[in-house]
Amino acid sequence: MKNILALILAASLLTACGDDKPAVRLEAEATIPADAHDYFNHMGLHDTRGSKGQVRLSESGETVWFDSARTLLTYLRLPETANQPLTAYISTFEPPAHWLPVEDAWFVQTPQSAELIGKEDYFPFPSEEAAQAFANVHQGKVLRGKDISATDLGL
Repeated sequence: MKNILALILAASLLTACGDDKPAVRLEAEATIPADAHDYFNHMGLHDTRGSKGQVRLSESGETVWFDSARTLLTYLRLPETANQPLTAYISTFEPPAHWLPVEDAWFVQTPQSAELIGKEDYFPFPSEEAAQAFANVHQGKVLRGKDISATDLGL
């Protein structure tokens, strides 16, 4: 009987440990599909100006698309997505635009965003220097993504 209890205990401990493999970091999709739509407002990504975002869900490999830095950052702060294994990318504002992990981006918040791209948004850059140069010209403020609050995003 002791052997059976020991076996059951060992099996339950192994089951509780789960899979210790780290979440897979998926690469950014190189191009935005023609039919890609924003997760929140369902606008076609090719129909809007400004930077775009993508989230690659590690478990399914699915890509979720965003038509702005603001909607991408909002998605990352939602309670239902905050702890999911995922990788988020943002397209840089300066040409040539390329995909950058969102945690590496420097963002500029400027009151001129509506006149520059037609909507309130943040402008992502690959370096602090590039972000600061843009901010100096457009009366902006340089931020890291983690420093943009839920209140700033309207949550």
